[in-house]
Amino acid sequence: MPSIRPAQQNIIDETDQCVQCGLCLPHCPTYSIAKNEAESPRGRISLVRALHEGKLESNPTLSHHLDTCLACLSCETVCPANVKFEKILEAGRGFTREHRSFIQRCKQTLLLSVLTTAGTRSVVKNIFKIYHLLGIHKILKNASVRFPYALRIFKLIPEPQLLAFTESFTSNINEKSRVALVNSCASDLFSDTTQASAKYVLQALNYEIVEPTPLRCCGALHQHNGHLATAQHLMQKFSGSLTNERFDALISLATGCAAQLNRYPELLGHDATTELISKHTDINAFVLQQLEIHKLKFKPLPKKVFIHKPCTQNFKAHGLHTVEQLLSKIPEIQLCIFEDELACCGAGGMNSLTQAKLADDLIANKISELTSSNATHLVTSNIGCSLHFQAQLHHENSAIITCHPITLLAQQLLYSSHA
Repeated sequence: MPSIRPAQQNIIDETDQCVQCGLCLPHCPTYSIAKNEAESPRGRISLVRALHEGKLESNPTLSHHLDTCLACLSCETVCPANVKFEKILEAGRGFTREHRSFIQRCKQTLLLSVLTTAGTRSVVKNIFKIYHLLGIHKILKNASVRFPYALRIFKLIPEPQLLAFTESFTSNINEKSRVALVNSCASDLFSDTTQASAKYVLQALNYEIVEPTPLRCCGALHQHNGHLATAQHLMQKFSGSLTNERFDALISLATGCAAQLNRYPELLGHDATTELISKHTDINAFVLQQLEIHKLKFKPLPKKVFIHKPCTQNFKAHGLHTVEQLLSKIPEIQLCIFEDELACCGAGGMNSLTQAKLADDLIANKISELTSSNATHLVTSNIGCSLHFQAQLHHENSAIITCHPITLLAQQLLYSSHA
């Protein structure tokens, strides 16, 4: 048996915390469908331990068991032994990264490049514009129903959204507080309206906005997929891009980025990063707090609105009721929560692309509940979940609008006390 390096021993020690009690099994979305121990949290922990001990060799089948995990971390939340499943999973994926099938490696490399590289995103964004201008999305609509997985990428491309903001806000106050906005790579790629909405609301609250240029990737997708060295590099670049900027708050727009940023002190481990992340907050929580100070007025919305709470909000963030409290500022709104509120929708970062059937199976109940209701809107703070919901609702020919909570708030905003 080959000698075990310190980093490997560290992961073995982490897996040692798992007592194989099985309390996590009812909470694991992949195990609930597969009923296969290798698709369960304790099964994956055993696989990662055996890999690091040299008792198993990496192969495409073993890699598949790790890759199908959605990293929802519901298992970590209910674990009585406080097992660090996220750390163990990422180490396992890093170990098996080079032993995935050739097709899987090509698919993952391409997706990561498209999502997290600014130049590649720019090219693909232009392709998306041509895709819509030529009406290709209409031509492929029926084909994507017949061949849903072969044309998966087309299924997830949302139609362009138009924002109708009727006010522009000015302030007589010379000294404004400054906030830095962190937009997700996927939101930038798909020209999501969240950033424009956030800027609109923050300007109404009298904030000056700092936008780091170019947009730096926070490293979340690489971290989750086992590209740990690249993730470290991206995190350092991200932190460095903000070093010389002056701002009072660092505001993330997507829960996936928020969860990754909150891990920076652990993953990078230096004082400057800890100080940076001490200023970090989620856009929904930040605006809710500010609305206690600055009284904004919102148009009534006598509609039923479903709130989807992403796993990164349910299991990694604080203030689970923040979105409800924020949207309740809109008069006459009727807010609804899914019956299976804590169940993962299946998006799982890139899983809606790489594990398409699993993703569709997991979201089925939520789509059924949505389409059988009289809801007009679905709000979610995770761009991956949003795209997954949009694709499924489009498949059902549903007119339900999917957006970020801050976008709905911005569309109902009438005026500011500073206007």
